[in-house]
Amino acid sequence: MDGLGDAAKEYIAGSAAGVAQVVVGHPFDTVKVKLQAHNTTAHGKVYKNAFHCTSRILVEEGIRGLYKGASSSFIGIALESSLFFGTYAQAKQLLQGKSEDCKPRLQVIIPSAACSGALISCILAPTELTKVSPASISLFYSC
Repeated sequence: MDGLGDAAKEYIAGSAAGVAQVVVGHPFDTVKVKLQAHNTTAHGKVYKNAFHCTSRILVEEGIRGLYKGASSSFIGIALESSLFFGTYAQAKQLLQGKSEDCKPRLQVIIPSAACSGALISCILAPTELTKVSPASISLFYSC
């Protein structure tokens, strides 16, 4: 039963890591997208640089403006990180066995990470592909 509790802790830690990743990273994505979308020849130069863009967002929309559209990211990244952390811990425990040696060994770490990464990529590849526009998909398959 102790192994089950440890696995649960890893899944919860992964979920918390995913939430933290979105809290820190989403504002950068918001600024990047605004710079890409509004600094085109059609719109003229709206923002001078990333700092100007960030300050305009904060003045016009407040802190919530930096997190527009983040709800799906909070859910998705939290689930992704939770699954990655949990499967990594379980694979590591399976490969390490009942060994009392707590020192990390490469012959356990690398296959555990590979298993976890393979599982995540099987889930992420189709979901990321659905985010891409249909024109990009047809371009991808024509190559």
